[in-house]
Amino acid sequence: MAKRDGDSESARRPLAGTLIRIGAAFALLALLYYWRVIDLGALAILLARPDILALALVISLANIPLEALRWHILLRAQGIDLRLWRTIRVLATSAFFTNFLPGAAGGDLIRGVYVYKAAPGRRAAAMLSILIDRLIGLVAFVLLGLAAMLTRPIGRGPLEFSVLGLSALFIARLVLLFFYGHVMAQALQRLLRGRSARLAQIIDDIGAALRQYARDGRSTGLAILLSVVIVGCAVGPIMLIAEALPFAGPSAADYGIAGLYALIANSLPVTPGGLGVGEGAFASACIMLAPQAAHVAYGTIFLAFRCVFILSTLPGFAAYLTEL
Repeated sequence: MAKRDGDSESARRPLAGTLIRIGAAFALLALLYYWRVIDLGALAILLARPDILALALVISLANIPLEALRWHILLRAQGIDLRLWRTIRVLATSAFFTNFLPGAAGGDLIRGVYVYKAAPGRRAAAMLSILIDRLIGLVAFVLLGLAAMLTRPIGRGPLEFSVLGLSALFIARLVLLFFYGHVMAQALQRLLRGRSARLAQIIDDIGAALRQYARDGRSTGLAILLSVVIVGCAVGPIMLIAEALPFAGPSAADYGIAGLYALIANSLPVTPGGLGVGEGAFASACIMLAPQAAHVAYGTIFLAFRCVFILSTLPGFAAYLTEL
């Protein structure tokens, strides 16, 4: 009886955490509306441009097979040759659940279950492919964000220097992970060999997988090139929606830069799908880039993009139902 009560209590904790995050998301949206960061009236104006919405939806839909292809390449680099069509279905399901689970990591759980079942004997390498896929995607956002920022006048304030410094540090650490991660894994494996054989074996497998990524520069380079295209397909709809709404101030390039950093913030595991976080980050970036129009409801642009993105993930729900 006590065990059953303990199981019920442990089951209620994740549910309570999810409900708290959902409540926080809607509370944040309400605050953004109260502070006029979001203007629902502007969304009605956007509905009068079905051509823009349709084009934004098509571009967003293209991201799913592109992301699946990138992950497929990283899996094959480890000698894990799974069906591409199956990988597309799993990634589409993952993208759908990302809207309802806290942050992008929630959707990655779906991918983790898939590769855990599909790659027995290579599970450490298969699970690592999800992390590497996420990091390569993130580095493309950071690189393009840096390139875009360097094309415009940069102030000498601490915020600009902090963004540039943190971005450069992230890229440097990722390079070290790819080229020297297996060396660090070997050192850690030797340290744990006499204490935890199981953990030492897992770390050894991870080191071998990192060594393989470092050797297969072709696959890694192709994954990075795909990431650049994927970033374009993610930011493009934001720029289209921004140009269709009657907001003055930032240029199209500024909207693109704001979209890059808002999408990064949107992936933080704070609220389901980053609801409210992405809108606030996008509005803050727009104000930083165009301070002369600080009272414009820029968050509306990202909210409209979120609606389009949710529509683009509905095929993932159909894929999930067919798996039941």
